[in-house]
Amino acid sequence: MNKLVAIAFTALLIVACGRPVADTQTDRLYQTLDSLIERHDEIVAAKESQIMSLSKGLQGVTLTPEQEYEKNLRLYDEYLAFRFDSAFYYINRNIQSPLAMTDAERRAASAIRLAHILSVSGIFNNARLLLDSIQPDLLSTETRVLYYNQRAELNLYRSEMAQYTPYFMNYIDSAQYYRQMLLQIAPKESFEYIVSRASYVCEQGDVEGAIRLFEEYLPTLQSGDRRYSIVASTLAFFYWKSGQPQQQEHYLLLSAISDLQGAILENNALRELSSILMERGVYERAYRYLSRASNDAQQYGSRLRSMQVARLTPVITKAYDTEREHALQRTNRLLTILASITLLLVGLILFNFWLLYKRRIANRKINQMNAVLTSQNEDMQTLNTQLSTLNTQMKEANRIKDEYIGRFLELCSALIHRGEERHKLFNRLARDRKLEDLYAELKSNSAINEGIKMFHQNFDTAFLNIYPDFIGEVNRLMIHDCQFEIEEDSTKLTTELRVLALIRLGIVDNQKIADILRSSITTIYTYRSKLKSRALQRDTFEDDVKQIATY
Repeated sequence: MNKLVAIAFTALLIVACGRPVADTQTDRLYQTLDSLIERHDEIVAAKESQIMSLSKGLQGVTLTPEQEYEKNLRLYDEYLAFRFDSAFYYINRNIQSPLAMTDAERRAASAIRLAHILSVSGIFNNARLLLDSIQPDLLSTETRVLYYNQRAELNLYRSEMAQYTPYFMNYIDSAQYYRQMLLQIAPKESFEYIVSRASYVCEQGDVEGAIRLFEEYLPTLQSGDRRYSIVASTLAFFYWKSGQPQQQEHYLLLSAISDLQGAILENNALRELSSILMERGVYERAYRYLSRASNDAQQYGSRLRSMQVARLTPVITKAYDTEREHALQRTNRLLTILASITLLLVGLILFNFWLLYKRRIANRKINQMNAVLTSQNEDMQTLNTQLSTLNTQMKEANRIKDEYIGRFLELCSALIHRGEERHKLFNRLARDRKLEDLYAELKSNSAINEGIKMFHQNFDTAFLNIYPDFIGEVNRLMIHDCQFEIEEDSTKLTTELRVLALIRLGIVDNQKIADILRSSITTIYTYRSKLKSRALQRDTFEDDVKQIATY
């Protein structure tokens, strides 16, 4: 009977048991990304404060047209990947400034920058008209580099919106043409040259060459800088083209981390990561990343990024809702299993009461037989002795049952109560749509560990109540130098003593002992071998343990 109880509790613990997640470099990058997402509002507030300090520092100061132009250009750079409308405002002021009216070079440079803002926001026609109005042959080399780079970038953005259409390759070919023009005049160590060179050779089919170029260049940049984010994100694209999804994910993580560190709201990596996670079935994290990407696109004001996010949102939202329903179903199944085990334990307890009743009847019959047998011969006295031994064993069994019934009733009640409390907590979190808290509760192993600890405490206390001198009796069977220490008022057994306790209760199979103590069968075999090696009588040691009396 005690074996059945032990097996039932072991099954409960195995059902509830989870599996730890390996900590890899990718896991650590995800942890860093999640931490930055939690601090997103704080980082954005710091960026706004920095820009506000720059803007206020120039208030009340009379600036020359040259200084006003440079101030607007600096504020444009600060808002470039942070706020579309502010970046548009300051670069538009430069276009309309008296300095730009008289300086064609500066007017062209400002128009190119405005075309960039319009491009990333999906306003392609206006961006193209601005660039068409510029005569590149009249510009300096530096401004022509910006011009060709923006021409290539505009066609690249247009290709993103024309995927799966006949116009896609037309835009890619145009982008390649302007990259070629840029590579002929740009300094070879410049950011524009390296990015254009890598993108050009990639489209020409030399993906490995593009990867090598960016792998060498990326360490020269600083995470949190927009250029770092661009190179890391583009490198992830190259790895995708070369069929290396793990490297693609790695560099998307680096790009997303850089975006969050630098408060870069005009970003792409988080959306791409959410798509990868959705395909892998990690719906909760995919939903969270896509929500962050959507909020960033709205804060920045990019229609292009908002449309790209909108394509994924229904798919990930549906998958996330489906996964949440599955989680609730798993919780309900676990509660059903708990209820079934509880009913099983109640049945075992009732069966124990029936055995007690049968034992009382047996005791009365034995007492009647003892009264008759006292007048019989020596053979009958021998029989009496045997019956007395049987009676002692039954009393011992009765004491064991009484002790374990009370203990396991209390343990059963506590587990049921905890199960009910967690069920209420899950329902409340689900009702309040606190999905992150619900997921954290579902993932936590604290309830399982607490249940294991409670099981060990109840087992140790119940066993020592039945066999109060068990440790001392075991020590009598051991070599003097290998005996266990006996602490005063000790209510806890070591793992070795628990193995011996289960042997004393009649559980001798290594697999069953390993299941109950949540250890490997190899560990149990090692414990038993070491205990025998420390015994006075190795061959009969376990049999001697089985003979230890309750009092």
